[in-house]
Amino acid sequence: MNGALSCLLVAAITAHRTVNAVLGVGLASIFVLLTVLVWTRWGQARPIAKCVVLSLLAHLLLLIYGYSTHILAGPPGKWNGSAVTVRLRDASDPFEAAPVKSNSPQPWQQPGESNAPLLLSDNDKKREDKKAAETESPPESAAPPELLAATDKPPQPPAEPEPPAEAKAEPPKEQPQLADLLPDQSPAASDAAQAPAATVASPSTNVSQIPAAPILADEDAISPPGDDRQFVAASRRPAARRLGDGLEVPEPLSARVASNRLQAAQPFGATAQTENAVAAALNWLAANQNPDGRWDADQHGAGRETRNVLGHDRRDPRTGSMTGTQADTGITGLALLAFLGSGETHLSGEHRHAVQLGLEYLLSVQASDGNLAGNAEVFAAMYCHGMATLALGEAYALSGDDRLLPGLKRAIGFTIAAQSSAGGWRYRPNEPTDPGDLSQFGWQLMALKSADLGGLPTPIGTRVKMVRFLQSCSIGNRRGLAGYRPGDRASRTMTAEGLVCRYFLDSENTPAALDEGAAYVIEERPSQKAPNYYYWYYGTLAMFQRQGSDWQRWNAALQAELLARQQWNSSLAGSYDPDDLWGGYGGRVYSTALATLCLEVYYRYLPIHGRDLDDSRLTDRPWQPAVSR
Repeated sequence: MNGALSCLLVAAITAHRTVNAVLGVGLASIFVLLTVLVWTRWGQARPIAKCVVLSLLAHLLLLIYGYSTHILAGPPGKWNGSAVTVRLRDASDPFEAAPVKSNSPQPWQQPGESNAPLLLSDNDKKREDKKAAETESPPESAAPPELLAATDKPPQPPAEPEPPAEAKAEPPKEQPQLADLLPDQSPAASDAAQAPAATVASPSTNVSQIPAAPILADEDAISPPGDDRQFVAASRRPAARRLGDGLEVPEPLSARVASNRLQAAQPFGATAQTENAVAAALNWLAANQNPDGRWDADQHGAGRETRNVLGHDRRDPRTGSMTGTQADTGITGLALLAFLGSGETHLSGEHRHAVQLGLEYLLSVQASDGNLAGNAEVFAAMYCHGMATLALGEAYALSGDDRLLPGLKRAIGFTIAAQSSAGGWRYRPNEPTDPGDLSQFGWQLMALKSADLGGLPTPIGTRVKMVRFLQSCSIGNRRGLAGYRPGDRASRTMTAEGLVCRYFLDSENTPAALDEGAAYVIEERPSQKAPNYYYWYYGTLAMFQRQGSDWQRWNAALQAELLARQQWNSSLAGSYDPDDLWGGYGGRVYSTALATLCLEVYYRYLPIHGRDLDDSRLTDRPWQPAVSR
């Protein structure tokens, strides 16, 4: 009622004189009556009835005010007031729709590029192709017709007079548009130095409009940790930004995209020779990718039973096929990890086309429950899922492209559901009577860690069970060695993998246990006598995290072997023969990818747990390694 009285008071002042007088007297009367009602004994008798009368009087005054207020004067269809002009901004209006001029480019848009829509149906593409053919003709040096047909570009303005021949600039090359799951971005500037630094995307930024441009990281020198197990970052400049969302690249992965990567990695043992070997391996992998995005395991020699490993015959009991023959998702995941380890994603890098095709393939074969094993045999299925999930996780953590999130979330969900009650993983998801094995455990742990770096934390319950399983596989006088399964004797391969799990799970890291495990692993460094890329891969990760004299000794042996074993003949140039312990099952792509990942270790994951490094490179900006939440 007080709100109604306020409205009437305002109306009494603004309405016509006669109405003003009536409303004024009425409001004054109500005010006086309310005052008497509150402050005298008169209000104590039948107060409800008196309030009802005052309320009716207030509503009567409100009715008078409403009746006397005219919003429109005159009969319908006529207007006696001032004319009001309303104008709509339309694309055909050259004045009203003129864009506001700005010297600053739109987020993610490079000079000369368009933010054309990326997802087009087949009919849309045909209409766009027909329209483009009718309105403009491609320049002589443009991409082939089949590539132009897949490029969605707005109509171009009329061409200016052609400059002299010597002043002509080479037209930009068209980047082919890819399949439907992760369509390719607009072509990026060929020179990374010419691309502007990424800016943080606003909430309204459309992620599908992100062009494929090189990730430009500021100079990030890699610095070692101190005795307090903190990693100290040397760079005081802004961190590298992800092209997908503009956020910083996670600190453990930041060295991959450093602009001075080799210079920063040299204190850890990288050389120009190791970088040349990585580049040659990536070129071979890109050249041997299938058109559908996969690296075909069978086509590159996988699935050969050599009985080298414990004399076991690992045929699939369901189909009788050799294990590894259908491990396409796992082999594709390993190949993608080699590109991602060098800082290349589907949005940036020399081989971004190959990375995007590989990601598209993995997402296209993912099952509804998130499983990425594809058609892999029973002994390879969970390995394939873990490797493919790790690749998806790293791709998202490096790029921030939200289009990867649905598939990554489903894959991580399958991994969590597949964990046994004892905390491990085995050949089949969640085997109730089997606790799992440490070999499977390492790949699933790394997949979960990659998702954690991308902002998808590992559930507490999953982590608790993982710690319990790692404890169950730990043996030795100081619990620093590891066996394949709980109760098994120690092996160097499993001890190396166990050390990596300790570092990345950030658990069971007592100095005594780490020293015992490292001493056991360093006794068998890479050598021609017993090549085993699987063991070298985990041993390299473990010794690099440890640093110190153990890493220096391991790295010297690793480089001597891998640089000498790389092929440089004809079509195999850059690859590695699958002549190691597990090469018969994995094939040439398997051996090449693992060897490449070993040579990328200097910048793939920063040594957040190392020791005995050169303290002269420390600065005052500490970083505490993130742990699973």
